[in-house]
Amino acid sequence: MKIGDLFRSFNRGVLMLLAFGGMMLYMTVPDLIVSLKPAVSFEELLEEDGRELKPGSHVKGNVVYVLDYFASESTYTRYKDGSRSGSRKSGNYYLVPATSGPFALKSRQADVQALDQLSKETYECLTSGTEPSTEIFMEGKVELLEGNLVNYYQEYLEKMGYTKGEIAELGDPLVVTYVSFNAVRVMAAIGLVLVLLGLFLLRKSYQREVRGSGLKKAEDLPDL
Repeated sequence: MKIGDLFRSFNRGVLMLLAFGGMMLYMTVPDLIVSLKPAVSFEELLEEDGRELKPGSHVKGNVVYVLDYFASESTYTRYKDGSRSGSRKSGNYYLVPATSGPFALKSRQADVQALDQLSKETYECLTSGTEPSTEIFMEGKVELLEGNLVNYYQEYLEKMGYTKGEIAELGDPLVVTYVSFNAVRVMAAIGLVLVLLGLFLLRKSYQREVRGSGLKKAEDLPDL
C-alpha cells in the first residue's frame, strides 16, 4: 500500500462520511454497551439482598417510591451576540430510597408531573401505609453525581436527618439518568452504516489511484 495513493484516495465525501459516522459511534457506543447489560429494577434495589448500583449499570422498570426533588434543570440557547433565550425546564433530580442507600434520579420534564404525584403518594405511604398507585416506567444508566448537584444532594439528606458522617459512609452519590436506548441503537446503526460506506468508497478510490481510471491517456488517443 502506497501512502501517497492512500492520501489521494480521500475526498470530501469520504471524509464527511467517516467523520459523521465516527462521531455518531463515539457518542452512542458507551450507551449501547450499557443497554446490553442485564438491567436491575427499582424493586430489586429495595430488597434486603438486592443488587447495588454502580456507575455504568443499566436500570429498567417501574419506580416504586420517590421522595421530593432536590434540584431542577433548565436549558437555554446562547446567541452569537452574547444574549440568550429564555430558560426552559428540562427535568428534576429526585431522591430515591434503596436498601444500600438513597440515590438520585434525573427525570425528563415530561415525567415531572407523574413523579411529583408519586412523591406525594410515597410520603402518604410513610404515614398511612397506603402503597402508591401511580406507575411510571423509567430506563436509564447510572452515573456519578457531579458539580453543585452533590452539594444539593447532601443538603437534602441533612434536612432528612442524616449526619455528615452518615452521608460520607454512603460513598459517592449516584444518579440514574433517563436514556432512550431505542434511539441509541438507531443512531449507532446509522453511524456504523456511514463508516462502512465511507470505507467502501475509500477502497474504491484507492483502487482507482493504484490501477488508474481505465481511460486512455491523451497521448494514446488516435490522431484526428
